[in-house]
Amino acid sequence: MPQSLGGVDELDNLALACHRCNERHYNFIVGIDPKTQEQVPLFNSRQQQWSDHFIWTKDGTKILGTTPIGRATCVRLDFNDERRDEPSIQTARRFWVEAGWHPPQSDPRQK
Repeated sequence: MPQSLGGVDELDNLALACHRCNERHYNFIVGIDPKTQEQVPLFNSRQQQWSDHFIWTKDGTKILGTTPIGRATCVRLDFNDERRDEPSIQTARRFWVEAGWHPPQSDPRQK
């Protein structure tokens, strides 16, 4: 729970995130699942497993939500820069894939 919504700044309530994701997450705790149009909680890395809600595309450049929580989180945080004219994160990921740095081996990928 964000401090601005009554949460605390203790380690149990914090999660490590890059500036980009932290800025987009802001103090949102719910999002809209684009498939069902229902409001659902956003992914909580302290309580949930990444692989239960997300998968990488076969080429490793996009994150896809596989559950309502995953889909809503992808949209809310714009994981794939789909609201931008230039999807710079996909370009960066393409370089990382070519270098063999990405995606993490433990993360699921489309077959």
